[in-house]
Amino acid sequence: MTLLTAPAEHTILVNESVISPADVQEEMQHHRAASPQVQWQEAARALVVRALLLGEARKKLKAPGFEDIADEEALIQALLEQEVRVPTPTDAELERWCAANAEHARTERAAHVRHILVYADKSLPGSLESAQKRAGEFLEYLRDHPQDFEPFAARYSECPSASRGGDLGIVAEQDLLPEFRSALAETEEGAFCAHPVETRYGVHVVQLLRRFAGQDASGLGEEEKHRIRVFLEDTSWKQGVQNYITMLGAQARIKGFDLFGGTTAQADSQSWPDGKSCTGKK
Repeated sequence: MTLLTAPAEHTILVNESVISPADVQEEMQHHRAASPQVQWQEAARALVVRALLLGEARKKLKAPGFEDIADEEALIQALLEQEVRVPTPTDAELERWCAANAEHARTERAAHVRHILVYADKSLPGSLESAQKRAGEFLEYLRDHPQDFEPFAARYSECPSASRGGDLGIVAEQDLLPEFRSALAETEEGAFCAHPVETRYGVHVVQLLRRFAGQDASGLGEEEKHRIRVFLEDTSWKQGVQNYITMLGAQARIKGFDLFGGTTAQADSQSWPDGKSCTGKK
């Protein structure tokens, strides 16, 4: 995606819907970004996607289940629940996924980790310092309220893992960034890393749920299996929604914004995700 040198001042058309510059400016307050240009892009994209979904939902107002819905958010949710089908993993599929993703842990060290990413653009003055301060505040709070980790990650993390409460799944330690490995080496199971972890992506609040070595990796407890099941369902749901939005966007008339700029094809929503995240080597 090519970013503009300043927030754009033009109208965006999505089929019959009109998104004004004022609409985008108002939406920008709900998006954190390293620059006004990126913030404008994220706000405009959110409004274009919303217009696509509302337009499609309104076409189905006479369909069963849609007649009495007036609230726009509820209307969009009803549309997605009807149109996006995501399978629930069976016990056998869950076991196979756990075995496949824990295979590396039978011969090398691995960890079950969750995190919250506070994005920082190190090329911008003050961005890293601001991210460090925010991550430090999160860490201070979550040490005393670990039960709030998942909703905190869902609301504040700027990593795709936010959709599953920050859960990264089981990750081979050799595949983690050096900063993560160093921090985890000094962290006990169930504890938070003592300080926010700085990487090229920004600053992370990290919790080590469990460390694996050798055959121990096959002994997942019921709580971990439940967390992985939620991870699979949530990630597959997100992929299914992305695919649905891509389909609507391809069929729509959109002027003034490139919905597909800089994007790549989405994963097949019928396959279970592998759990890779922004913490791995690139």
